[in-house]
Amino acid sequence: MSALDVSIQAQVINLLEELQERLNLTYLVIAHDLAVVRHVSDEVAVMYLGSIVEQASADALYEQPLHPYTISLLSAIPVPDPEVEDRRDRILLSGDLPSAADPPSGCRFHTRCPFRQETRCDDERPELAELEPGHKVACHYAAEIRLPARSSAAATAREMLASEPTAS
Repeated sequence: MSALDVSIQAQVINLLEELQERLNLTYLVIAHDLAVVRHVSDEVAVMYLGSIVEQASADALYEQPLHPYTISLLSAIPVPDPEVEDRRDRILLSGDLPSAADPPSGCRFHTRCPFRQETRCDDERPELAELEPGHKVACHYAAEIRLPARSSAAATAREMLASEPTAS
């Protein structure tokens, strides 16, 4: 859908929503456009190199992402207010993007993650575990990220992600 003109894209989304409501349909949407995903989804699963790293209701995922990759993806969604857009920090990941054909051992995201701990992340693949009802995440350090946004640990986690060297 991202290749469509914005007005055509909106018409297609509105038609899909109308059909969904009228015919009681369920859709599986695979997309890179996270603004569209939020608009059309009740449940979201974020994948990295072919593995789900976070899964939750759309509201929970967009309000408090728990995986560093999800946090960086959400920071890339454009904000329609130019003043807010100019002031906000985008998280650009450093490190090399591994090959999906030959993913790294351990956590697949460890080559780009600011929380990486060599012995644990390089060797031990995190399980997709439920940290909150209906909110699953595959990260050894998701509990630290989960803390309320006003807490110093969560603020530190977000600062770490935001201060990563800029590279995509």
